[in-house]
Amino acid sequence: MNTASNVVRSTPAATTLFGKLRALALHALNLHLQNCAVIAEAHRRPQ
Repeated sequence: MNTASNVVRSTPAATTLFGKLRALALHALNLHLQNCAVIAEAHRRPQ
């Protein structure tokens, strides 16, 4: 059975592309979580 993950692993260019996309997605997620933490901290503090 030829799954999508096997196809990605067998193609170096696709592996590089998906690796870069994965790194970009993880970076975006980290920035989002940092932003959420800042907003949560601002709402937690008394006025």
